Amino acid sequence: MIENAQASKQPGTGEFLDSKKYIGVASVNVVAINPNNDKLREWGWQIPQDADDPVYIKTFEKDGKQQQMTRVRFLVQIQDLEGKPVTYMDFICKPEFSQNNPEPGSGKPKKWKIIDAYGRTAWATKEEIEAKKIPQYQNGPANISTPYKIAHPGEEELVSFLYKYLNITPLQVFDRQKNNWVNTTNPGRLTIDNWKDICAGNIKELADYVSLFPQNCVKVVFGVQTTDDNKTYQSFLNTGYIGNGSRVNAATGEYDSARKLIDKYYANRSESQYSFSATPVKEWTVTATQVEDNSLEPQPDDLPWA
Repeated sequence: MIENAQASKQPGTGEFLDSKKYIGVASVNVVAINPNNDKLREWGWQIPQDADDPVYIKTFEKDGKQQQMTRVRFLVQIQDLEGKPVTYMDFICKPEFSQNNPEPGSGKPKKWKIIDAYGRTAWATKEEIEAKKIPQYQNGPANISTPYKIAHPGEEELVSFLYKYLNITPLQVFDRQKNNWVNTTNPGRLTIDNWKDICAGNIKELADYVSLFPQNCVKVVFGVQTTDDNKTYQSFLNTGYIGNGSRVNAATGEYDSARKLIDKYYANRSESQYSFSATPVKEWTVTATQVEDNSLEPQPDDLPWA
């Protein structure tokens, strides 16, 4: 469900058919979701006619039951490089509910991640969720509103991307004069209504959202993952996105918003396989990696303890 969309003026990763990779902040437009071979050929990939289509669904067993998860792959065109090359952004969507796993004997309560219509998330106990209460933290109430629902792995990241890509008016914006967050008028809302369908490979709801504004663009922080066996994969920072109207800071040569996202990502990581850059996008090379930065109320059947 989406309301009041406006037309605009851990990182996802996965193997793809093209060896070219990109690093830095890029303005991208979605050209396909979970593309088959015909769509990939349309965008320049040389694929044999008898090749099998990509498989985006994985079936697995959990608690004695067969379940499905899916890789939602947005094929995106980079607007600010010559030739407007195409790359991808992956979101891993799982059917279970997101929950913490406190150490036995720690005294910490079991909690579930919840998400509201504005894409904001928090962690709540079973009792708070059943009573439809706002979670209370040591420093005050969580920044979330009711109604909310219990979130699934990948849901927050996917909603965050769609929210920014569709240029939906946020609930709050930062007022530099007041040095504080203030509410906007007529903010938009976005929820994913058919999560089970997405996990089963049906991405119609997502395609319908993107089709509302097919020319929209958003800036994404791309990077590269280097595995322990020295393989490299295209990646992107899935913890936040930048408005397409953002400009480079002339003094630093970086996007300030991208710098904040990257610093926040690395803040609690002493080591990482991922390299990102807050500078304008460029094609990644081995040399480049050496200079880069180190209806919302839950129904009874939807409750994990039901």
